[in-house]
Amino acid sequence: MQGAERRAGDPGGRAAWKGHIIRELRRRDRAQHGVFQELIQSYNKLLEKSVFLKDLTEKIQTEPVQFPGGHHAARTLPEGVHNAGSDTSPTLQKEISSLRDCNGELAFQVCELKKEVQEREEELLQQRSSISFLSALVDDHKHQCQCLENEMVQMVCANADLKEDYDHLLEERLLLDGRLHEAEEEQRDLIEALTKKKAMEAEQQNSINERRKDEMWNRIVKKALRKTVSAEGDVRHTRSMNLHDLSSREMTGNQELEKSSPRKCRSQSMISLGPSRFMGALRSLFDFRKTPVDCSVDGEWHRPSAVCVICYPPKRALYSKEVHDSEIHAVKFSPNSRMVATGGADRVVKIWDIVGGQLQCQQVLQGSNGGITSIEFDPSGVQVLAASFDGSAHLWKLDTKSNDKMTGHTGKVTAARFKSTYRAVTCSMDRTVREWDLHKAACVRCIAVPSYCSDVVCSDSLVISGHHDKKIRFWDSRSQICVREVTLEEKVTSLYMEQEQTQLLSCSRDDALSLLDLRTGGVLLVFRADGFKCGCDWTKAILSPDSSYSMAGSSDGTIFIWNTRTGLLERSLTGEHSAAVNAVAWSVSGDYVLSVDRGKKAVLWSEY
Repeated sequence: MQGAERRAGDPGGRAAWKGHIIRELRRRDRAQHGVFQELIQSYNKLLEKSVFLKDLTEKIQTEPVQFPGGHHAARTLPEGVHNAGSDTSPTLQKEISSLRDCNGELAFQVCELKKEVQEREEELLQQRSSISFLSALVDDHKHQCQCLENEMVQMVCANADLKEDYDHLLEERLLLDGRLHEAEEEQRDLIEALTKKKAMEAEQQNSINERRKDEMWNRIVKKALRKTVSAEGDVRHTRSMNLHDLSSREMTGNQELEKSSPRKCRSQSMISLGPSRFMGALRSLFDFRKTPVDCSVDGEWHRPSAVCVICYPPKRALYSKEVHDSEIHAVKFSPNSRMVATGGADRVVKIWDIVGGQLQCQQVLQGSNGGITSIEFDPSGVQVLAASFDGSAHLWKLDTKSNDKMTGHTGKVTAARFKSTYRAVTCSMDRTVREWDLHKAACVRCIAVPSYCSDVVCSDSLVISGHHDKKIRFWDSRSQICVREVTLEEKVTSLYMEQEQTQLLSCSRDDALSLLDLRTGGVLLVFRADGFKCGCDWTKAILSPDSSYSMAGSSDGTIFIWNTRTGLLERSLTGEHSAAVNAVAWSVSGDYVLSVDRGKKAVLWSEY
């Protein structure tokens, strides 16, 4: 019944269902007609045989019989003719017996056929009643179909009204989006103007500071020279008094010596500290480096920390400990190299202070509902940006411990990076790269990418993403256009950009690190080593602060360090990790390296 109702709801299905019933009834009529036709023919044959037997019997009873003496008499067969004696012919008796037997059989067949006819008539009556029921059911379904058609017409009319309302709302939304876009453009222009203004003010303030330093340095140098000259004058006066009684030739020699001694004493006074201590004293008093000032839209001014000029690969482990409750996925040093952040599958980010070559837990940042996949400090070192497997990115402020959650991805977020002070970029397994406004925690741009994205980095003009389809894609930071693609041998696990933004290091599942030139897009070097193997799809490789070395952890717990100038393996660190190393981080000062593995352990390395 339910199937019939469902078919009745569809006009095409209703016609097919009625045709099916008609075909079945016709087929059944043909089959039963054939059976009854055979029965009627058999019955007709039986009647013909009965008539024939009747005629034959009457003929036999009236046939004349010739008696001796020439007399004739009609043969009459009494009912008990089968009991007659010698007066009856044996041949005729046999024929009568066979006819009676045949007549009995035919009578039996007639009874059987009558019984079968009655059964067929009963079946026919049942079929007629079934046809009547089905006809009533068809009429009922027709009525239901009519009702459903009426409801469908009403729904079509209602949908048309809703479509008109939707179109009207869509037009209003497009209008509001246009206004919002104009407001955002105006806001962006205002922010850029404010940033330029503050940058100019910063340059002016830096120039004023430089002039003040120069003036102070000149005053100190002049004062030191005056003290030196006065001291040398006292020495000359003492020497002249002691040599007053010498001869004129000795006086002449002493006078010549005194003429040359001031330069000698002055030179000795200037270099008495030695070149290294003298320059060290100057550096301690003044910093002649022009330090750029980063101006944020909030009016906060951040002076970046000093960068190590020359790095040396670490040699020994200073500290080793299990620092999380589960495997660790990410690690990052702060810009001042005094703190380091770690995060993993236990859904927390821990902030550590480095004191005496050991890690001391300072804060535990909570709020993520999934494992942490990447960690990033902002230039000021007071904000931490983390990507999570819960499909969102989290921004913590270390001074207030506040947590801003940026949601919008439909898959696991694999990386999150600061693009500027108020912008961030994330990538996800949902095949999108999104740019976020950190003040509003809102997505301002979404780039659809062809494959799963494993990592992302940002430069001044590009957003670079690594994918599982073995490609590194370069996107214009102001549009959604892919300007370049680089294809590797296997899927990309991580990307790392040097501070000068001229080189990019990638790690891929073919157990190789590739160093790319961002100016030409070509591959400069490929680093491989016996025993090196990526432990997972998010194994992270890094460059040293001076870009002299590349580093990555292997699946057997060994840390490999290559020389980026020669492409050769420089050093390997073993003995501390017993599980696959997921990530490594090199402090900006160049003093420490921290490695984390899938066995909950973090190891602090140093050259000394």
